[in-house]
Formats: sequence, structure tokens, C-alpha cells
Amino acid sequence: MEETEFKSSWYLSNETVYEFWSFISDIFTEAELDDIIKAGLGGKPRATEIKDGVIDGNNKNYDIRKSSVSWLNSTSSDNARIYQTLTGVINHMNDKFFQYDLFRLESLQFTRYDSSESEFYGRHTDMLAKSHGFQRKLSFSVLLSDPADYEGGDLVFHYQTDPAYAPKDRGTIVFFPSSLLHEVTPVTKGVRYSLVGWIHGPNFR
Repeated sequence: MEETEFKSSWYLSNETVYEFWSFISDIFTEAELDDIIKAGLGGKPRATEIKDGVIDGNNKNYDIRKSSVSWLNSTSSDNARIYQTLTGVINHMNDKFFQYDLFRLESLQFTRYDSSESEFYGRHTDMLAKSHGFQRKLSFSVLLSDPADYEGGDLVFHYQTDPAYAPKDRGTIVFFPSSLLHEVTPVTKGVRYSLVGWIHGPNFR
């Protein structure tokens, strides 16, 4: 059996889909997840805070995001296997559930949410303004931390009356349209690590 066939049959049985989002498990081994965290931390995550907000014409700042991020670039040979593995999973999940026209993955973002600062990412979408004939269409988050190691830090989707909570099992990869409103709730204990990606395609018409 070819390696590609084995990988396909391996993760097909681990996929789950909801109305607007889906997830898949057991793509990376425990050792590979540890290596991704080491690579992310080795990139010296920098603190990022986003403040924005306008109410009744008066500028008022509201915290939107507080976390630390670094980047796993595709040009690094150490990251090649991560990109190769994710490429197969992205193509499979997109073909089966979303069927978007996709052609490029941005550099992967490693994110750390630390409870010492109650770090979080408020409600937002991942879509950017149309640029050069393409835009973000599909987003994903690889959950790198054992849920026993932190509290809070839920990935939550808002598209119905009640919020939808993504699973927190280590190694789960959650896919969703970049236009879907979502948030990461404050981490209240421990540290939460994730690997986030956005895939581009031609502008929607």
C-alpha cells in the first residue's frame, strides 16, 4: 500500500462535521505535537495586543486580543513535514466538506495564551479585505495542548442562538470558514498552545 493511501484511510475515520465547521483527529503523533510546540517557542513568541472599537462616533478602546505569537515559515526545512502533512489534510477536508477554490496557505502562526495574563481573543472573523484577486476562505486551528494542562481557552463559534464549542482534545484540527464569527475565551489556568492557519483562494463572486 502506498504511503499516501495509508494516510488517507487513517484519517478518514476520524473526521466529524457540524453545520458550519468540522474537525479531524490523530493526524500528528504526540512527539510531533511536542516538536511543533518547541518550534513555536523557539521562534521567540512576541506579545500581541489588539485594541479597537467605535461607539456612537466616539473612539473607545476595547481589548480584542491578548496573546503571544510566532511564525513557522514554510521556507524552513524543519517545518517542511508539518506543511506537507497539513496540505494533505486541508485538501481532504476541503474536498469533503467545504469545496472552496483554494491555492495558498499563509505562514503558520503559533499562538500562546497564558493564564497569568488571562489571555484571549475576542469575537472576530479571519477574513481580510479582498487583495490582489484573492482572500482568506478557510481557517484551521491545531490544538497542541493537553486540555488537562489549562482551563478556559475554548474555541467558540457564534452562528446560532447558542454558542458552539470546538473539542479541546490534543491534536484535534478544527476547520471553519474564515468568515465565521469565533473567539478564544480567556485562559484562566495554565497555558494553551495552538497552531493556526489560513488558506487563500480567488475572491468570492
